[in-house]
Amino acid sequence: MVNLEDMTKEELLEVIRIKDELLKEQREEIEAYRELVEELQEKLGIKYPFPGNGD
Repeated sequence: MVNLEDMTKEELLEVIRIKDELLKEQREEIEAYRELVEELQEKLGIKYPFPGNGD
């Protein structure tokens, strides 16, 4: 593993870009799971709405 202090500005920006992309993918997965849960709850006649931001 490389220390942040040893990385160039371009390398740091690339790390940030990669992490942003991973976060975006995870948010999309969470949304897909929420939609699936809501669909299943409707089919089962159950409704437990998600509180905001995982609270």
